[in-house]
Amino acid sequence: MRQKILKKPAPRSTLRSELVSKILGQIFSGELPGGGRLIEEEVAEKLGVSRTPVREALGELASIGVIQLRPNHGAMVRPFGPAQLIEIYHVRRILEVEATRMAAENIEPHVLNDFREQTQELLAQDDRSPEWTETALALDQQFHELLSRSSGSERLAEEIGKYRNLVVAVGNAVGNKLHAHDQNMSEHTAIIDHILARRANEAAAGMGRHIDRGANTAAEWLRLVYEGREPTAAGTARHGKT
Repeated sequence: MRQKILKKPAPRSTLRSELVSKILGQIFSGELPGGGRLIEEEVAEKLGVSRTPVREALGELASIGVIQLRPNHGAMVRPFGPAQLIEIYHVRRILEVEATRMAAENIEPHVLNDFREQTQELLAQDDRSPEWTETALALDQQFHELLSRSSGSERLAEEIGKYRNLVVAVGNAVGNKLHAHDQNMSEHTAIIDHILARRANEAAAGMGRHIDRGANTAAEWLRLVYEGREPTAAGTARHGKT
C-alpha cells in the first residue's frame, strides 16, 4: 500500500518537545544569546507551563550541547554560530551514515520503491508552488526518519531525531530558505538505488555526502545571516538544507 505524503511533518506530541523547539528557536534567532542564563522558574513563567517539563527540556538541550547546566546557577546558553552548526551536522553525519548502512539490511524494497516513485513525481512537476515545497519538505523528513527507524536501533533513531530537530530549528530561526529540493531528491534517489541494489556501503557513503553538502551550505548561510546579508538565489539553488 502506497504511503501518503503528509503536507507537513507530524506535530511533536509531548510538551517537552514543544518547549525544546521554542527554546531552540530563541537561541538560534539570537533572542537568547550565548552566555545568557536560563532560569527554570523564569522560563516556566514566560512560557506558561510548570517547572517539570521545563526541567526536562533543559536536560535534553544540555544532552546535545546547546546549553550547559550549572548546579545552583541554572543553565547557560552556549555560544552558537557556523562552527557549532558544523559540529551538529558532523555528529548527525556519523549517526545517519551508520543508520543508512544498517537500514539497508532491514528495509522492505516496496517501501523504498514507493518513496522513489513519489520523489520522481515531485521532480517531474513544473509548478514549484508553496504547496509543492511543503510536500518536498515533508517527504525529505519522512525519508530520513524511515532510514533511522529501519536501522533497527531505537536509541540510534532517537539520537538522530534530536540532531535533525536542531537543524530544523536553525532553519526556522534564520528563515528556512535553503530549499534546493531538486538536488536533495536526486541524492535521495541515488541512496535508494544503492539500497535496492544491496550496496549498503555505497548507500552510506551517499548519505555522508548528502549531509556534508547540507552542512557546508547551512553554515555559510548562517554566517551571512548573522552578518546581515543573504546568499544569492543562484547560490541557494545549487545547495539545500537536508
